[in-house]
Amino acid sequence: MTWIVVLIPAFPLLGFLLNTFVIRNERQAGVLASAMVVLSFVATLLSIAVLQSLHSTAEGAAEVKQHIDFVVWEWMTIGNFRVPFGFLFDQLSAVMALLVTGVGGLIHIFSIGYMHGDARPVRYFAYLNLFIVAMLFLVMGDNMLLLFLGWEGVGLCSFLLIGHWFDRKSVPPGIVPAEASVKAFVANRVGDAGMLLAMMALFASFGTLTFYNQSSGISGYLDNAEQLGFQVVNVGIFGAISLTTLITFLMLIGVTGKSAQIPLFVWLPDAMAGPTPVSALIHAATMVTSGVYLIARNHTLFTLSSGANGWVVGIGVLTALLAAAAAITQWDIKRVLAYSTVSQLGYMVAAVGMGAYVAGMFHLLTHGVFKALLFLGSASIIHGTHETQDMRRLGGLRAKMPTTFWTYMVGALALAGIFPLAGFWSKDEIIAHAFEIGNPLAGVVLILASLMTAFYMGRQVALIFWGKPRDTHAEHAHESTGSMKIVLIILGVGAVVAGALNLPGLHWLESYLHPVLGEEAAPYTIGKGVLAAVVTLLAMASMYGGWYLYARVLEGKIKSGKEDPGFYYAGDIWRGAELAWGFDWFYNRVIVRGYKLLGGFLASVFDQQGIDGILVDGVGRAFGGLANIVRRGQTGYIRNYAWVFIVGVVVLVGYFALV
Repeated sequence: MTWIVVLIPAFPLLGFLLNTFVIRNERQAGVLASAMVVLSFVATLLSIAVLQSLHSTAEGAAEVKQHIDFVVWEWMTIGNFRVPFGFLFDQLSAVMALLVTGVGGLIHIFSIGYMHGDARPVRYFAYLNLFIVAMLFLVMGDNMLLLFLGWEGVGLCSFLLIGHWFDRKSVPPGIVPAEASVKAFVANRVGDAGMLLAMMALFASFGTLTFYNQSSGISGYLDNAEQLGFQVVNVGIFGAISLTTLITFLMLIGVTGKSAQIPLFVWLPDAMAGPTPVSALIHAATMVTSGVYLIARNHTLFTLSSGANGWVVGIGVLTALLAAAAAITQWDIKRVLAYSTVSQLGYMVAAVGMGAYVAGMFHLLTHGVFKALLFLGSASIIHGTHETQDMRRLGGLRAKMPTTFWTYMVGALALAGIFPLAGFWSKDEIIAHAFEIGNPLAGVVLILASLMTAFYMGRQVALIFWGKPRDTHAEHAHESTGSMKIVLIILGVGAVVAGALNLPGLHWLESYLHPVLGEEAAPYTIGKGVLAAVVTLLAMASMYGGWYLYARVLEGKIKSGKEDPGFYYAGDIWRGAELAWGFDWFYNRVIVRGYKLLGGFLASVFDQQGIDGILVDGVGRAFGGLANIVRRGQTGYIRNYAWVFIVGVVVLVGYFALV
């Protein structure tokens, strides 16, 4: 029955092929794509049952079977270099596949209503299925090369889906979809360069890219990591560092690109140019979680590397703080959620950097549920208000869209970390771990980011749902269709109960992931409880403050096109946060403009004037000039040739006479 794991990616792959080559009807495309992902979700559940039965059967034996390794075929063999096309299905792959197919399936179903009437619905659903396939390859591949195939696949699909409305000149808030898709593609390629170098270093060191010792007989690099973990390599001007530090640092570059961390997070806010369900898919269940999964999968290397972990924690904590501040200053409903995603990914990256792999995965799972709820809730709002995304033009939707309002409130409270919703359990576990490992600075910064999170969610729900409608579209807003509401309700329930996955004292998720991540359950202490209570009370106060300020104090003063009143209090800091701390400005002014200047110099000066002008045309002109000189001697008159002959004879005679 282990072959059943193949069905998990096979169903959405079949959906992609049918929608690409057979289906031409909008409704059929949506139903087919959704059904294929739901079947993939069922196959994931059955695979988990098979995995559990293998574990139970082998329990008590000398070696406990901890994963399913199913090699479909030998992908490539070059000398000693062998790469199987195989799937590794263990507890880590299982929880990721559940998230991808579960939340991904709901997003597919929601898209049927949301994309009704779109100009290219069949292509949209085909790409959506392909996105799921690529993500499943990423989380189920038994080697780094297959993981990288999925890694690049989600990058390609994000390019296609962000640019789905490529023929539109701009979408709110003034983003050009074609440019946003290219920006995402290029930013991710920068990170991918680090991934490629990490893979080369892995193969040069271990002679394989396979994770574990598989049934194919290939010994995995994670099996041998401890043997080479402290080997030192020289990296030029950087001096001598340990092999694991080098590899994990290169992986970290890939993580910053795919999981939108500083300094490569700039693509994610602009990814809002795609249809909102695409934003939900990218931000919640698939692409941006890849970096966290990569670190968790390679936790053996990261545990051995003390050098890279400090960088991982630093980047995660800084990203969580700066992105949370940027979210406070945004007016566009989706850009608030986009910076929120960047911030929450910072929490996850900081957690795995601190060695709290289960806590990072726990927050990845809960965030996947409530962030999908928030994005689909924003899609419902945009759908019901005729594409209105500027929160200054909304207001008063609480009564007009009750289902959207209540489910959105659940998602907002969960994201803010309010007890007893999902975000409370997972976020506080990361903060508590920072203090446990003796990194109070990281803990304090994460608490500050948590308070900012609560504030911008209070501000957002106040601007959208409270007060009076500030636009005719908001005045005539309507609730979404039945299928869209059902998806919101399911995700709302998930945002309430997902925290039960790893309740203190029970630690079900920690126990389940123990065979892979090997982390023992941390004991529940009074100190952790007090810390959680204090952080929660502060978050509630911050969220109430954000709501009260924008729903009561500033109600009636919010006008479209006006500055946020917060600008007058925070000044340049507010402006800096609004402009995402100048990263886009720096990239455009220094890198993009520098690249264009260099390209212009190479094209006009080096190529046209140097290569073409001197080396190619110059040589031609030189020989042409020489030929002109020689040609002048070829007059065709005998008297001229006779004169040349006589002069030559005189010169020769004179020469020999003198010599």
